[in-house]
Amino acid sequence: MKLGVCVPYRNREAHLKQFVPQVGAYLESKGIDYCMYFAHQVDDKLFNRGATKNVAAKHAFEDGCDYIVWHDIDMIPEEGCDYSFPKEHPIHIATSISQMDYKLKYEEYFGGAVIFSKEQVERTNGYSNDYWDWGMEDDDLFWRCVLEGYANDSYMKYTSAEQNYFHFNGKNSYVDIPNSQSLRHLTSRSHTVSVLVRAYQQEEKVPIWLVGDEDRRFCEYPIIRRPGYDWGLSYNNSRAYTGILWNHKVENYYQWMKRYENQWSWVTLSVDAIDKKIHFYLNGKESDARHGHGTHSPQSFEGNLKRYGSVPYFIGTTTSAAAKDVNKFFKGDIAKVMMWDRKLEEKEIQNIYKRPVRDGLKLFYDFNSGTAKDLSGNENHGRVVNCEKKRDVIKIPYTIIPHRTPGKLTCLPHKDEGLTKDENGNDIWAKGETTARNERRYVLQMQQGTWDYKSDGIEQLKYDLLETKVINQRYNAKLINVKLDGKRINT
Repeated sequence: MKLGVCVPYRNREAHLKQFVPQVGAYLESKGIDYCMYFAHQVDDKLFNRGATKNVAAKHAFEDGCDYIVWHDIDMIPEEGCDYSFPKEHPIHIATSISQMDYKLKYEEYFGGAVIFSKEQVERTNGYSNDYWDWGMEDDDLFWRCVLEGYANDSYMKYTSAEQNYFHFNGKNSYVDIPNSQSLRHLTSRSHTVSVLVRAYQQEEKVPIWLVGDEDRRFCEYPIIRRPGYDWGLSYNNSRAYTGILWNHKVENYYQWMKRYENQWSWVTLSVDAIDKKIHFYLNGKESDARHGHGTHSPQSFEGNLKRYGSVPYFIGTTTSAAAKDVNKFFKGDIAKVMMWDRKLEEKEIQNIYKRPVRDGLKLFYDFNSGTAKDLSGNENHGRVVNCEKKRDVIKIPYTIIPHRTPGKLTCLPHKDEGLTKDENGNDIWAKGETTARNERRYVLQMQQGTWDYKSDGIEQLKYDLLETKVINQRYNAKLINVKLDGKRINT
């Protein structure tokens, strides 16, 4: 099997001089037959990493390569990087890079170095040709893998077959939970709330929140709330589940974890009023800020928790919002709601999907009866308003991630062109509107299924070939000088 090392290239002479001998020597030490292809964009258009990667791949396959690795020019393998043929699915190998202290950038990260067979390139149609300047072309490639069944989409074990759940329409659906003796003081002491939920975006009300939007509007949709200074769980238009509570000084503490819409999820908020710590879990895994996909958990808080007195609870709405507020109602599905008057231990939370823990259980809805009947024995029955009963097999996916093999890579020094901060401390794109355009293209079109990736990829690539020349015979390295056709497809 012959490997084609396919690299996008422009104005990186110093990196090129290091990459060729070091990567070549590494591959030879592993007994891999290879050739390197550097697709050099020489026109005056914005740099297009996806299209130049496609150029390199086309030349590799034309030269008889059996498979390719799309490789960044500033990534050098250190140890443990497996460049073998990917038999069943594409493989991501840039899992531990020096730039991130040898941690993964984020869970869905699919950049740096990815290995594809010729068949896998043909099925995904390679990279999009429509991401100009910096950002999102790697994310787009991963989503193509998701759509082609190449992602590592494992599921939580869940013992129930078909079960009932309530659909909340985002307009007037909710469950009213009257206050009671067993619930009155629950949120002012140690407690846990857990829901099995599937949230939807409500773009008809508020667009999906994007970093590159100039007029951004942030919106939280209530899953379960106690109004006033609202306590509880929500899903927001930044595609994250959130938990919030308040202390007696009316100071709020906020937790969040990223999660794509339209996926069943176990969301759990567990509060220790003695140790003053808040724990936030998604599918039994505690939030970890290191991946940039959530806040750090546990989070410490000060003082005593706020007392709510006789204030009731609501599922799917909050009375804190006015009738016409866009964030008045939740849109999605809820299958289980559970509340305890104590902090649950991590192992208990990890096993919630098997059976509810009875110790300290104060409320338990599974909606199988088509009502909000409390199965905890505490008679905390809810009043169902405009919820539609549905029935289905519930599958709970873990976070969709690429297939990976672990390996260390050194990231050569280069200017960071990703996220930065404005004068107010808000996240912005370093490349401004060009990256913002790419972000909208990826999130609002590719991920939402309105972009035909079969008509935008390596098969539709247009370019003028100016010259192909060998730049290092010892390491089988070729430079391919091209001018790209800047015509955008399906715009």
